[in-house]
Amino acid sequence: MVGNLAFTLYEAFGYLLPGGIAFLAFVVLYWAFFVPGVPLGIANFQAGLVTWAAVTLASYVLGHAAQAVGNVCFQGVESSVLGSERGSAPTWMRERARQAAIEILKVSSDQQLEPRWLFRVLDEYDVQTGKEGDREIFVYREGFYRGTALSLLLLSAALLVRMFVPGASIRFTKGLFQLSFWEPLITAVITGGVGYLFVRRYQRFAEYRITRAVLAALVVQMVLASPVATESKPPVSTPDSAKD
Repeated sequence: MVGNLAFTLYEAFGYLLPGGIAFLAFVVLYWAFFVPGVPLGIANFQAGLVTWAAVTLASYVLGHAAQAVGNVCFQGVESSVLGSERGSAPTWMRERARQAAIEILKVSSDQQLEPRWLFRVLDEYDVQTGKEGDREIFVYREGFYRGTALSLLLLSAALLVRMFVPGASIRFTKGLFQLSFWEPLITAVITGGVGYLFVRRYQRFAEYRITRAVLAALVVQMVLASPVATESKPPVSTPDSAKD
């Protein structure tokens, strides 16, 4: 049940919410390119169940698209942490991660393992030994910030496009409000700034995810290899038939 709840939360925060922002960005682009003189009718907007279902489905699909683009734009995060030259992790951690992965895979010591494979080996080792820790939390937050950051940057770009197309206006209950050059610009700057902060948050949780996998694997290896852990293992019972 907990796993299903976590899955549902990731579907909402990892796909639906970023996709909703991306959907809004496409609405602004459509408004700017095809109907720039039509007021944005917020006051009289009344959508039915079918419309909301279509918007939700489109947002969900766009959320997957945002995550796909994010995988392309933000690839190589493992190299930025575990890279042999410019990795942000300490030198001892990078070297111990390489040694641990070689020992787990039983390959030659001169084997050159890429940082992404170092992480995958150690992360899978943690999963198989049941020492996942806060792994899911880091994965969910990383996905949320990655997809939302791209959607916010797209929305910022759409607002800049709308800024250069004249005739923008919004219809409120008390009348029509004409947008000048500054409203879309200020909104775009704020949206882009929040998107940049979300990129930094993504990088932070990605680093947490990678260093957690390395440290957890090193600790598990040390515990399993210690004589105390070996001696504390319960003896294997032998059936009476085997004793005879």
